[in-house]
Amino acid sequence: TAIGFDDFLDAITQKLGDKETREGIHKIFALFDDDKTGTITIKNLKRVSKELGETMSEEELREMIERADSNGDGAITAEDFYNIMTKKTFP
Repeated sequence: TAIGFDDFLDAITQKLGDKETREGIHKIFALFDDDKTGTITIKNLKRVSKELGETMSEEELREMIERADSNGDGAITAEDFYNIMTKKTFP
């Protein structure tokens, strides 16, 4: 069964730790951004979902990025990620 982005984030943060502080959120972001581009791409999401044993389709991952991507460049910036994690802008 597919999971939603909120559930996916919850599963990740439960495994990775602190989502209450900017520093904790930054650490989680860095775990996604393993190629150190400063953004989270579909490739990063795919790797993390696989590592966590969550099966997500390419379409679901793309939708997650679209929902979180504030400037439409197809990637999630650290600020986008912070806003999602603190539920400021996530629809």
